[in-house]
Amino acid sequence: MEENRVVEWQHSLGHRWRWELAEVGQDATKVTETFDYSTAKAPMLIELLGMQNKNAQGIESTLASLADRFAVL
Repeated sequence: MEENRVVEWQHSLGHRWRWELAEVGQDATKVTETFDYSTAKAPMLIELLGMQNKNAQGIESTLASLADRFAVL
């Protein structure tokens, strides 16, 4: 992983989240968040509960919160 460009963590059930940071200007950073449940201990449970769709909503909410918090005034 590229230092200071990627943050990744893994849930105790095996699925992972990753933030990839890319500078796109002097005062702007593109943040790409991904949710990977291919390594989950119970991927079928994630699918049955629709967690991949709920997680997509969470990603959008997280990225909006980041933009609000770190916006340059």
